[in-house]
Amino acid sequence: MPGFVNAHTHVPMSAFRGACEDVKDRLLRVLFPLERDLVRPGLVYRSTLYCLAEMALSGTTTFADMYYFEDQVAAAAETAGMRALLGETLIDLGSPDAPCFSDGLAYARDFVQAWKGHKRIRPCLAPHAPYTVDAAHLGVIRDEAERLDVDVMLHVAEMDFENRQFSQSHGSVMKYLDSIEGFLSPRLLAAHMLYVDDEDIALAKSRGIRVAHCPASNAKSGRPICPAWRLARAGIPLGLATDGPLSGNGMDMQGVLNIFPKLQKVREGRREILTAREALRAATLGGAEALGMGAEIGSLEAGKKADFILVNLDDFNMQPVYDWYSTAVYAMRPHNVESAFVEGRQILSERRMTGFDQDEVMAEMMRIKGNCSAFIADIVTKLADG
Repeated sequence: MPGFVNAHTHVPMSAFRGACEDVKDRLLRVLFPLERDLVRPGLVYRSTLYCLAEMALSGTTTFADMYYFEDQVAAAAETAGMRALLGETLIDLGSPDAPCFSDGLAYARDFVQAWKGHKRIRPCLAPHAPYTVDAAHLGVIRDEAERLDVDVMLHVAEMDFENRQFSQSHGSVMKYLDSIEGFLSPRLLAAHMLYVDDEDIALAKSRGIRVAHCPASNAKSGRPICPAWRLARAGIPLGLATDGPLSGNGMDMQGVLNIFPKLQKVREGRREILTAREALRAATLGGAEALGMGAEIGSLEAGKKADFILVNLDDFNMQPVYDWYSTAVYAMRPHNVESAFVEGRQILSERRMTGFDQDEVMAEMMRIKGNCSAFIADIVTKLADG
């Protein structure tokens, strides 16, 4: 079958998976301090390799990522042999790889120029969110993306406080972004899109944006269910995504694919609202379309790139198979994937990575865990003290 396309991730955050779960305002109280003090190029490269092994072992052949030191993510993806859309994250406040926005933009520009034209890795710009990058800087990013002819990734309408802020000032997050002339465009890959109504959906369609839907991580955060079925019905390219290892935890697309139609059925109150075939499309061709790669990958067709996986049906969770789409969506698990190919090159053979030693990568993650443990324990103590 076609390899899975994971349309939104932060793969280097595998180093922090499981840290400080179930904490209110986790982004500000836990995530930003972790990144500020611990995220460095070496950690990003090694944690990315670790996460790519998890994704390939569960059948993902293409992913979209936004993080810091994204050149290290690109280098790891090259080592693993995977296909990727990679965005260097830009934020108004200082970040691990840039003390200010202008330095971050320079870093992002260098990253794009270094990787543009690669046959499997496509660089882009990734402003973090409307509440962390102001309108003026979003305008700068819009202009720079046009000049460099690259895509833009952005978290959109994900947070409740974000929704309150821009609903009061502009009517909605989407309407705020539309007030920045030309920002909503076919270049934009919008992640999440939780707080949107029918007017926002119509606006998204008219501006040609694409959407990465992260049902598992959003549910874990107790947030509203994205109207993904309505977005797809409107003709908006829609892909599925795990989100990052700190947000969604599991980086296998099977878990996301399984929960996606279930939550849409709950939201709409109709069992038949989303078929298994439609769900599987969102995890493969839909994701490719969301990443602007639909003409190249996402389905097994003559003339497309040979990105595919081999799935072993001879297991207790897979048989009997009466309808392949239902089996793939509701029964398949990561361990059923045996091999993976990207552009005809085997990157996973009998559940072993071919581009690097996965045992060595696992051992390196244990060393990273040891280095991070004291810092995470200190955060836990501070949270307990209020």
